[in-house]
Amino acid sequence: MKLKHTILGFLICFTFSGMAQVVTVKGLVADVDSVSPMPFVYVIDQTTGNGLMSDFNGKFVINADLKDTVLFSFVGYLKLRLPVKSLYHEDGSETKVIMKQMSYNLNQVVVSDFKLKPYEKDYMKRVIEGSHMPVVNALQSPISALYQQFSKKGKEQRKLARIFEELFEKEEVAKKFNPEVLRKLTGDENIDFEEFRKYCFYLSNDYILTHEGYDLYYRVMDCYYRWKSEKR
Repeated sequence: MKLKHTILGFLICFTFSGMAQVVTVKGLVADVDSVSPMPFVYVIDQTTGNGLMSDFNGKFVINADLKDTVLFSFVGYLKLRLPVKSLYHEDGSETKVIMKQMSYNLNQVVVSDFKLKPYEKDYMKRVIEGSHMPVVNALQSPISALYQQFSKKGKEQRKLARIFEELFEKEEVAKKFNPEVLRKLTGDENIDFEEFRKYCFYLSNDYILTHEGYDLYYRVMDCYYRWKSEKR
């Protein structure tokens, strides 16, 4: 009988020792100066995939097992992985997490496989400028204006000008967002850039051209996390 109680007690202790020990971690995410709080930083439990973002004051509260690891991720900063044991304090006090900026500047990354040569740009600009001639300009050459507007050659030039304008737009977009930028942002070397652009349809050329820095790359990362949650 005594042996049975001993075995039972051992099994109970073993069972509880193997159970998850979930704790509440409180913290503050700060910039490299250790003073400036960083809002909207992703705070993710890598074991469960559950997480949140730091609030406007850089603070966060997350429940996680002591054996887990927490990922801190923010656009333009190095990803930081810290064990829960190093973040948790029994007295409930906050832990300060310091983020470090990446050594490269995302805004200066230029895609290498799409770059217009200077002489090509000059020619394209002349075509575009010529296609914008007003319909009638009595002070200059109304006949030339009418010819440009209604002739077959004029229509072809306007069509070519639209193509050139699209190429200029594509080049400007590629300076801000391209496969290299996407890989560096996400750390995903195997991501299909074209498929990602199709999935994130709201990342249009117009959106990319009219948004900068955090506003743009936060939107990219938000879409990336949804992309991964669908196991693409």
